[in-house]
Amino acid sequence: MATRAERLEQISVFLENRPGVIADLCAALTDQEINIRAVSAVDTIDIGMLRMIVDDPEKAKTALQNSGAAHVVMPVVGLPIRNQPGGFAEVARIMSENDVNIEYVYSSAIPGTDRCLGVFRVNDIDKALAISFP
Repeated sequence: MATRAERLEQISVFLENRPGVIADLCAALTDQEINIRAVSAVDTIDIGMLRMIVDDPEKAKTALQNSGAAHVVMPVVGLPIRNQPGGFAEVARIMSENDVNIEYVYSSAIPGTDRCLGVFRVNDIDKALAISFP
């Protein structure tokens, strides 16, 4: 059974690198009943960036604006990946064969489940969306 990727909106929030900042951000989203579906935190010495996929991007953007959080929105590709040895390798190979460059990716799987959600920033979203994945 073939799987297709879907276009998602990723929200990247720029945060001060200090205790409590992520908790405050999450509280602002929780107050608006926004669910974080995927998240990746990257840090530097002074500034951190939280990349996330949420269930209601428009509501999240409003909540972030109201809380004064600096953020940007960019399109990414969401793809269910088989949760087994070689699952990610297969996706990476197929993207490579279709001349799609993976700029970055984050994902996680729950042990015992058969799929995980991979979030990919790629050089050509339309090309990635046209690929048929296993």
